[in-house]
Amino acid sequence: MPAIATFNVCNLSVDAPSERLARLGAIIVRDLDSPDIVALQEIMAEGPALANGQVPADATYQAVIAAIEAAGGPCYAFREIPPLAGQDGGMAGANIRVGVLFDPARVTFLDRGHAGPEDSVGIRYGNRQLSLTVNPGRIAPQHPAFVGDERHHWVRSRKALAAEFMIRGQRLFVIVCHFKSMRSNTRHEEHYAKKQRHAQAEIIHGFAADLLACDPQAAIVLLGDLNDLPDSKTLKLLKGEQFHNLLDDLPRGQCYTRRHGGEPQALDHILISFALRRGAVARIPHRHSDVATGQAPASDHDPVVAELPALGCLASSA
Repeated sequence: MPAIATFNVCNLSVDAPSERLARLGAIIVRDLDSPDIVALQEIMAEGPALANGQVPADATYQAVIAAIEAAGGPCYAFREIPPLAGQDGGMAGANIRVGVLFDPARVTFLDRGHAGPEDSVGIRYGNRQLSLTVNPGRIAPQHPAFVGDERHHWVRSRKALAAEFMIRGQRLFVIVCHFKSMRSNTRHEEHYAKKQRHAQAEIIHGFAADLLACDPQAAIVLLGDLNDLPDSKTLKLLKGEQFHNLLDDLPRGQCYTRRHGGEPQALDHILISFALRRGAVARIPHRHSDVATGQAPASDHDPVVAELPALGCLASSA
């Protein structure tokens, strides 16, 4: 059954201890059952930057892929758009970004063009076929909600990645997000961060809604570390009337992806368009939140995985 997961891997670099990489590989294979697609957040690369200023993280992805294979999983491929050095926020010097792993034996990635970190992806619709202008591509990477804006007290933040796949004869659009952190030192900073997340959610929803305006039956998944709760304004703005958050279907006692001060929070989400609703279910293996004290976790977030049985049953848009 087609499946997709999101996993914040907590500032993961190629220099991570082998034991931690092994735990991550085991979680993806054994707890997530080797999904067709895995959206990752907080993949890092400290440099050096290329001549064009970008900082690729190929070695980090390859380390994760090797760990998955060592755990008995498939040989994944990856796609990302490397950020410019120091331009995407997060831990200083880490150059964290989002990316995707996918199993090329089950999923086809429709490579198209060569988008840079400041290039915006668009939408193309012709001959009754919907596609991205570049694949992968970033959504509004130069908008103040992502590059920062002193007037609004917004800071640099991770850019969202749009990717287009073919799976079981169906075109699938995946948008990977890592919204502005909730971390703040004052009430003012908390307010500014919240407003920045709201703006980011509106931008991503607008892009996804434009896809649906072209094709109301488009298969779309919005997922990632959204740094806000299921009933927050951020999630309401991202969902609108056209997307469903699969975490809303989980029992409240199971709906958390990390703990803050001992209290469970659900910050990592998977939203789907209505074409994917039939039979779709999510689950959260609590591989971080419920780890016993004294054990070293693989990450500071739990992954979320969703099964999408409707994918491939829809009329092909290929």
